[in-house]
Amino acid sequence: MVTIREVAKKAGVSIGTVSRYLNGHQLKKANMINVKEAIDFLGFEENIIAKGLKNNRSHSIGVLVNSLTDVFATSIVSNLENYLEENNYSLLLGDYQNDYKKLEKKLEFLRSRSVDGIVVFHLEKSLPILSKLREEGVAIVAVDSPIKGFKTDTVLVDNYQASFNAVEKLYENGHRNIGIVSGTTNRYIGAERFKGYREFMESKEIFSKSLVVNGDYTKEAGYRGALKLLENEKLTAIYSTNYYMTLGVVQALFEKKIKIPDNISIIGFDHFELSDIIEPKLTVIEQPIKEMGLKIGELILERIKDKNQGQTATIEISTNLLWRKSVKKIN
Repeated sequence: MVTIREVAKKAGVSIGTVSRYLNGHQLKKANMINVKEAIDFLGFEENIIAKGLKNNRSHSIGVLVNSLTDVFATSIVSNLENYLEENNYSLLLGDYQNDYKKLEKKLEFLRSRSVDGIVVFHLEKSLPILSKLREEGVAIVAVDSPIKGFKTDTVLVDNYQASFNAVEKLYENGHRNIGIVSGTTNRYIGAERFKGYREFMESKEIFSKSLVVNGDYTKEAGYRGALKLLENEKLTAIYSTNYYMTLGVVQALFEKKIKIPDNISIIGFDHFELSDIIEPKLTVIEQPIKEMGLKIGELILERIKDKNQGQTATIEISTNLLWRKSVKKIN
C-alpha cells in the first residue's frame, strides 16, 4: 500500500504538506498540483477508517428527510453530498415519514454508527436524543424549520417574504381576487407562507376566507383545492404554496379546460422539471437549492471542526421569483 511518505517524496514536499492537502487546507498552487499528480501517479488511497479511529471521527454525516420522494429535500441532499465528498465525508441518508418515533430510531441508528454530524429536515419539536447527541459532540443542523425547544444551527428559506412578494406581483398585475392553495398552517413552512399571503392581502383590504383552501402538500390536495376555488366566479389568480399541489392545480384547470393565463393566472412554489414542460411555462418561486446544500455543508463541517456547541447560527436565504408566462396582466 502506498504511504504518505512515498507521496511526499514523489511530490518533492514534506509529509506535513501532504497531510494538510488531504485535510482540505489551502496550499501553494504548485504544491497542490505536485501532491495531486503524485497521488494520481502512485494510486494513493487514504485510509479514512483508520484516520477516523485515530481522530475519534467517522468522517460521515447522517441526513434524515421526511420523505425520500420529496424532490425539494432530495435535491438539496444531492448538492450537500457533492460538497461533503469534496471534503472527504460520506453521507448516510434515511427518511422518517412524518413519524417521530421512527425518527428517534433513525437517530439512534446514526448514533450507533458514530456519525460526526446530523442534518435533519422539517423537524419542529425537540426530541430527548438530540440533547444526548449534542453531549456526545455530534454536530446538528436543522433544515427548513427551526426545532422548538432545541437551539441549533438552522438553514431556512424566507418563506414569508417569498409569499408576500408573489402576491404583491399578482396585485401589481391587476389581480384582486387571488386564491391560495395553502399547506397546513400548524407547521412552520405552511404557516409562514400563508402569513405572507394573508398580510399582503390584508394590507390592501382584499383578504377573504373564501379565497383560502388548505391542503396536505399532495397533488390530490392541489386538485381539490383548485376545484373549490373555481367556485368563486370572481377568481382571477391562484397562488399555490407547494410543488405537488401546483401540479394538482394545473391538472384541475386542464380538465376544466380553463386556459392559463387567459382565464386564470398561476404562481407556484418550487422550480423543477415539470414547471418547464407545462405550457405556458409557470411563474414559480425558485428556492435556492444549491446555496442551501452548500450552506448546510459549511455549517456542519465548521461545527465538527471547532466543537463550539454554545454558539449557533440561523441562516435565512432569499428565494427568487422566476417570472414567466402563467400570469396575465388585467385591468
